Amino acid sequence: MRIHLVTALAMVIAGVPLAMAQQVPASLTIEAAIAQALETGPRTAAAQARRQAAAAGVDQADVAPNPELSVEMENFQGSGPYRDFRSSERTYSLSQRLELGGKRGARVDAARAGLSRATYDLEISRLDLTRDVRLAFAEALATEADMALAEDQVRLAGEVERAIQARLDAGREAPIQLSRAEIARRQAQMVLDQAKRRANLARQMLAGLTGIQQPGLRLVDDWFTRLDSAPAAQTGETADLLRQQTAVRQGRADLAVERAKAIPDVTVSAGFRQFREGNNNAFLVGVSVPIPVFDQNRGAIARARAELTAAEADLAAERIDRDRRLAAAQANLDAARDGATALKEQIIPTAETAFAAAQEGYRQGKFAYLEVLEAQRTLFEARRDLINTLQGFHNARAELDRLTATAAVTGAEGAR
Repeated sequence: MRIHLVTALAMVIAGVPLAMAQQVPASLTIEAAIAQALETGPRTAAAQARRQAAAAGVDQADVAPNPELSVEMENFQGSGPYRDFRSSERTYSLSQRLELGGKRGARVDAARAGLSRATYDLEISRLDLTRDVRLAFAEALATEADMALAEDQVRLAGEVERAIQARLDAGREAPIQLSRAEIARRQAQMVLDQAKRRANLARQMLAGLTGIQQPGLRLVDDWFTRLDSAPAAQTGETADLLRQQTAVRQGRADLAVERAKAIPDVTVSAGFRQFREGNNNAFLVGVSVPIPVFDQNRGAIARARAELTAAEADLAAERIDRDRRLAAAQANLDAARDGATALKEQIIPTAETAFAAAQEGYRQGKFAYLEVLEAQRTLFEARRDLINTLQGFHNARAELDRLTATAAVTGAEGAR
């Protein structure tokens, strides 16, 4: 006996095949899927490792140059009076390079900016992964709902075919109608086979993000039919903008580093010399300064300046692109919400009524089979449109949440 259409639609939207309605397998919520992906996902692990590398870079940038110990011996193993070690001279000296021009401070500022950037990169990778899991979860639920819908369509097509066969046996139907019913059933079976393949692929994509490979896992779908309101407007800067602002700050710090490198460092040294002949000693001091005649670091300064200009342009482009994507996501969200509401409250109830009337009229001989088939096709197309519209709503909501997400870290936290 045909299952009531409202019940069938509820099971279709729930993404649970009719044959599995009595089973209670392990379940997975969208929140648990996101948490699992964030905990074990390789993308966040890579971003975390890069942040650790940037933190180590800050420690290294704050290190001063090492002193140098020099030991020299001269005037030995030669000829005449220098034939042995009697006239040799030994020199012991210690030298230290003194960084001038604020090199060390500029280097530390650049490293800290790099750490802030890596911190925001980590936050962005987590936000991207959260969005991707939500998209994959919605895709898995939509394909399972579509598969359940296709199963229901195959079942109804079989019932219609059997009803036509009975009418044909009673001499009240033409053989051509039975052929049409058989074609409709075979087409419905083909759609079901395709839906199963799409559902299996969607499950694999979700498992690839979460690392959960448990067979028979039931996806908790209560949120799929809800049309939640759009996220409230955020007052703070988003993670993407903060990351790009940090890139500009890093560009300025890199430019300061290159400018500081153009200032020569001074190397001071001190030591003493031993004269073997006469057994005398003497102290010595020295200062050395490179003469910036050929290398004034102009190329590196020009490169850093150009990279800073590019970072500033990227920041301006990010603001424009974010506004554009935000408007598109909001428009898609509103359109999907309106479409789903219309399908739920108007189109599907009307299609259900028309299909029931066509079936009853066919049983009474008032309608031809083609009218029943058309009413059935209209109903299932409306149900499938609802599934696609709900998925579109959740896709737009995931993108909107991603675009409006603020960073979970502050600039100070990103600096250390």
